[in-house]
Amino acid sequence: MNSEATTNQVFTGRKRRKQTAWTVRFADVVSARVIAFGGIGTIVSVSLVFISLFFVVAPLFYKATLGPESESESPWSSEAPLAVQVDEYETMGWALYRNGLLQVFGLHDGKILEEKQLLAADREITGVSETIGEGAVALGLDDGTVVFGQLGFKTTFYDEKDLPEETRDLKSGGISRWDAGIVQKTPQGQYRLQQLAVDMLSPVKVAEAAVRVLDHIPPSEGALGTKEYAVALYANGGDLKYCKASLKENAFTGATSLEVASTVLPFESSAAVPFRVLISGRGDNVFVIWKDGELRRYDIRDLGNVTIVEDTDLLSDEGAQLTACKFVLGRETMVCGDNRGGLNAWFKTRELIDNATKDGWELTRVHVLPPYKAPVTSLCPSQRSRMIGVGYADGIIRVCHVTTEQLVIEKRVPDADTIDRIIIAPKESGLIAITPKRLWRAAFNPAYPEATLASLFGAVWYEGYSAPVHQWQSSFATAAPEMKLGLAPLIFGTLKATFYTMLFGAPLALLAAIYTSEFMHPRARTIIKPTIEMMASLPSVVLGFLAALVFAPIVEGAVPATISSFVMVPLAYLLAAHLWQLVPHRRVLVLQKYRLLFLTPPLFIGLLLAIWSGPLVERLLFSGDVKRWLDGQIGTGTTGWLLLWIPFSAVLATALVTLYVNPILRNMAERWNRSQFALLSFAKFFVGVTAMFAFAFGVSWLLNWVGWDPRGTYVDTYTQRNALVVGFVMGFAVIPIIYTIADDALNTVPNHLRSASLGCGATPWQTAVRIVVPTAMSGLFSAVMIGLGRAVGETMIVLMAAGNTPVVEWNVFNGFRTLSANIAVELPEAVKDSTHYRTLFLCALTLFVLTFLLNTIAEVVRLRFRRRAYQL
Repeated sequence: MNSEATTNQVFTGRKRRKQTAWTVRFADVVSARVIAFGGIGTIVSVSLVFISLFFVVAPLFYKATLGPESESESPWSSEAPLAVQVDEYETMGWALYRNGLLQVFGLHDGKILEEKQLLAADREITGVSETIGEGAVALGLDDGTVVFGQLGFKTTFYDEKDLPEETRDLKSGGISRWDAGIVQKTPQGQYRLQQLAVDMLSPVKVAEAAVRVLDHIPPSEGALGTKEYAVALYANGGDLKYCKASLKENAFTGATSLEVASTVLPFESSAAVPFRVLISGRGDNVFVIWKDGELRRYDIRDLGNVTIVEDTDLLSDEGAQLTACKFVLGRETMVCGDNRGGLNAWFKTRELIDNATKDGWELTRVHVLPPYKAPVTSLCPSQRSRMIGVGYADGIIRVCHVTTEQLVIEKRVPDADTIDRIIIAPKESGLIAITPKRLWRAAFNPAYPEATLASLFGAVWYEGYSAPVHQWQSSFATAAPEMKLGLAPLIFGTLKATFYTMLFGAPLALLAAIYTSEFMHPRARTIIKPTIEMMASLPSVVLGFLAALVFAPIVEGAVPATISSFVMVPLAYLLAAHLWQLVPHRRVLVLQKYRLLFLTPPLFIGLLLAIWSGPLVERLLFSGDVKRWLDGQIGTGTTGWLLLWIPFSAVLATALVTLYVNPILRNMAERWNRSQFALLSFAKFFVGVTAMFAFAFGVSWLLNWVGWDPRGTYVDTYTQRNALVVGFVMGFAVIPIIYTIADDALNTVPNHLRSASLGCGATPWQTAVRIVVPTAMSGLFSAVMIGLGRAVGETMIVLMAAGNTPVVEWNVFNGFRTLSANIAVELPEAVKDSTHYRTLFLCALTLFVLTFLLNTIAEVVRLRFRRRAYQL
C-alpha cells in the first residue's frame, strides 16, 4: 500500500499554500456552461432550420382532397345544354341551349335566376366554341353565320346600406338572390354581387350551309373589337374553312362591323363529318379530327398556300371511337378520350430522324393518362394549370395532371349513371358534375400535382421538346406555359460550380499553406498569412461584379491565351525550379531568404508565353477560330481530347519517373556533383515533358480517329459567362478559408517530427510530403471540406458570372444555375403558398441536405485520417 501511494503521489518537499480563487472557479464553470449552451444551441438552431424547411416543403407531396359535397336539382329538365360555365366564386353559372336561350342559375340550389334569348326566333345553334378562362364564345348557326361574343360574369361590391333588408343579415360566406344575381358576404365583411355579363356581336356570314363544328381564337387583348378573330369551321356540304374576322369601327358614327376573309382548306366533300375542328394556340395549324381517330393537320401560316402536312391516327385500339377531345391550357397539348376509357395527350414535336412531314413537326402521343374501364363522356381543362377533369359513362369523375400523368383525385358521383359534363372551377377550388337529373358540387383542394418525385428529379416531356428533359422554368408572365420544376439542372449546376471552384482553388490553397508553413521564412509568413486571410473579407457581390464585367470580357477576347496559360504557367515554374538547381550551392544558401521573390518572375513569364503563343495555338490546334471550333463547325476533336489528356499524361509521367526512372538515375549519379546531377535532372525534365505531350497527342489522335469527338461534352459552345470564369473567381473566395485552416493544421504538427526526419537525412520537401502532410491530413481535409461548403452555398458570384442558365452539361465554357442562385432570383417573385414558392424552399432543403451529406462524408474521412495519423 505504501509503495503504491509513493508511486502515485510524488512529494515535492513543499506543501501547496495557495488555493484557486473563487473568481477563477466561477469563470471556469460559467465558461463550461456557456460553451455547452452554445454547442447545444447551434445543433438546435440547425435542426429547427431543417424542420422549418421540411414543413414548408411537405405540402408539395400531400394528396388532393374533396371538401363538403352538395346536390341540387338540375336547372334543365329535358334538353341538355350545349355549353355550361360557372363564375370564379362558384355562386352562379350559365347554360346555353340550341335555340339560343341563355339561362343563369344559382349553384347552391340550381334554380333559374335569369333567362336571355341570344338569337332570333328562327335561328338555331349548330356548333359552339368556348375558350379556356376567357369567357369568349363563337356560335355557329344553321344559316352559315357565326356570332362572336363574350359570356362572362361581372363583380360589383356594395356597402351594406345599399342592399335590400333581406341581404343585410348574411353571415360570412352566406349568399342571397338580388337583381338577377347572387350576393355573397365575404370573410372581410364586404358584399359582393355576381351578375351575368353578355356582349355579343352581330352574326357574320362565313358559309352557305349550317356550321356543324368550329373552333376559334379570340383577340389577344381579350377585348371585343380590338383585333381580329380567327375561326376554323366545317359546314354542311363538305365546306372546310379558316376565316379571319376583323372588327372595323366607323370613325363618324362609332358603329362596328365585322369583315371576314375566308380561306378554303383542302377537303374531300365526300368525307364524313368531322368530330372536332381545332386551331393551335399559335394559330399556325388547324386540326380536323374524326370519331374513328383519324387526324389531319393543316399548315395555315401561309394562307395563300395552305397544305396538308400530316395524317395520323389518335387511337391505337382497333374499333375504338373518340368521345371527347379538347386542348388544355395553352392550346398546344390536345387531350383525347375514347369509348374504351383511354386518355392520351398529344402535341407537336420536332422530327429528329426522317422528314415524314412537310413542316418538320410531328404530332406525337406524349402522355398516357391513367385509363379507366368506362367510356369518356366529358373533358374540362383547368383555367390555371395542366389539370383536366374527366367524366365517365358510369358516374365516375376524375382529375388528372397532364404533364406529370398523375391521377389527382377520383370520385363516384352519388346516384349518377353517367356524367354529362364535368367542370373545374376557375380557381380550382371546386368540382361540378352535371348528370341528366342532378347538379353535384364539392369543394376541391388539388394540392400541388405539378410537384412529384418524378417531375422534380426525373426527366419530363414538356411541350415543344423532342424528348423528356431535365428543365427548370417555374415562373411565367401568364398561366398558359407549362411549369417546369426539374431540380436536376440546379443540383447539377451546384456540383459543377463546386467542382470547377475546388479544381482551381483547393490545390493553390493547399500548396500555399505547405509553402508558408514549411519553407517560408517566419518573418515573411507573418506578413503573407494575414494578407491572404484578408481576401476572405471581399464581398461576394464585388467578386461577382468583377467576374461578370471585367474577367468574363477579358477571357472571351483571349480564349486561346487563357487555355495556353494552364500549360505555360506550370511549365514556367517547373523550368524555373530546374534552373534553380543549376545555381551553385553557395549562391543558393545566400539567396535562400529571397526565394519568395524568385517565385514571381515565372508567373509573368508563363503569362507572357501564353499571350504570345495564343494566336499560334489557335491557328494550329483550333483551325484558326476557337469559338467556331468549340461549336463544332470546323476542325477535328483531337484538340478536345488533348485538353483532357495533358493533365492525365502529366500525372502518369510523374508517377513513372518517380517509381522507375529516379531510382535508376539515383544509383548512376551517386558520385556526381550538384551541377552534374542538376543537368541530368534538367535533361530528364525536358525528355519527360516531350514524352508527355507526345503521349497525350497520340492518345487524342487515336480517340478522334476512332470517331469520338468530345465536343458537345466537357467542351462545347462558348458563352461569355461560363464555368471557367466562375471557377477562377470563386477560387479566390475559397482560397483564404482553405489556406488559413490548412496552414494552422500544418503548424500543429510537433516540431520534433520534423527534426527527427531532417536528422535522418531527409530533405525539407521529403519531410513536408512524407511526415508533416500525412500527420496533418485530418486538418487539411477539414480545410478542403469547409471550402467546399463555401463553394456549394455561394450565390452572388454564380448569379452574376455564370449566366444563370439551368442547363445540364459539363461544358466548361457554358454557364449554369445553382440552387442558391435560383432561390435568390425567384423567391422575391414567388406568390406565397404557391407551387413555385414551395419548390424554392425545396431547393433550400435540397441544398441543406446536400451540404449535410458532404459534411458527413468529410467527417468520416477526416476521422479515418486522424486514426491513421495517430498510428504514424
